[in-house]
Amino acid sequence: MSALTNLMTHRELIENLVMRDVKSRYKQSTLGIAWAILSPLFMALIYSLVGKTILKQDVGVPFAVYSYFGLLFWNLFAQGVLGATESLVTHISLITKVYFPREVFPIATVVGKLVDFGFGMIGLIPLLIIFRVVPSPTMILIVPMILIQMIFTAGLGMLLACANLFYRDIRYVVALVITAWIYLVPIIYPLQKVPENWQWLYLLNPMAAIIDSARNVTFRNLGVVHWNYLAIDAVLSVFVFVVGYAVFKRYEPQFAESI
Repeated sequence: MSALTNLMTHRELIENLVMRDVKSRYKQSTLGIAWAILSPLFMALIYSLVGKTILKQDVGVPFAVYSYFGLLFWNLFAQGVLGATESLVTHISLITKVYFPREVFPIATVVGKLVDFGFGMIGLIPLLIIFRVVPSPTMILIVPMILIQMIFTAGLGMLLACANLFYRDIRYVVALVITAWIYLVPIIYPLQKVPENWQWLYLLNPMAAIIDSARNVTFRNLGVVHWNYLAIDAVLSVFVFVVGYAVFKRYEPQFAESI
């Protein structure tokens, strides 16, 4: 409860950090915020070439749409975790000056990636038009799925930000894990390619259940929504957030000493 109170009290600071993060990320680039669309689009085209042409994947919708949509959710998670891990180190100068709850840094970083996700969703529209794909009205159900993912990412981000401040090798470990993790989510292949007797374990991966379910409520006739696994993910996300917040606050008094 105190975590939510702190966040509400400092929501203006979080908003300012989010805006500063978004502006600084694209300020020096010629295309600016367009990179939030071009990056997943480029990867989707590559995945489409590999998945559709080489691996002969049949997923029920054009593979470019299938992979692009999945990458939007994956990038929201991956970039959120990577950014949150570096957030305390990035803002060292602020940590040593005025006091305010330091958890605003990883949380603001994660929320900032939601801006990229929003622009990425806008980039989905031309693909839907080109491939004549009509999303289902049930697409609105991706909202609670995004919320579950954001809570999970923020909790994980606080844990990793704290660890990275004390042990700077953590950033490299996280990057390696994220690189491997993407192959454990249904982006370049459909869930049906996972052996049926292993799917229960596969779907315990929060990102696998969220991405597959979000895609299934957005596009018709792709598969079922994994409500039972989403419920597990919701509980897991809250647990990770609470643990992440507790560990973060436990070691917060030592942050200045480790710089």
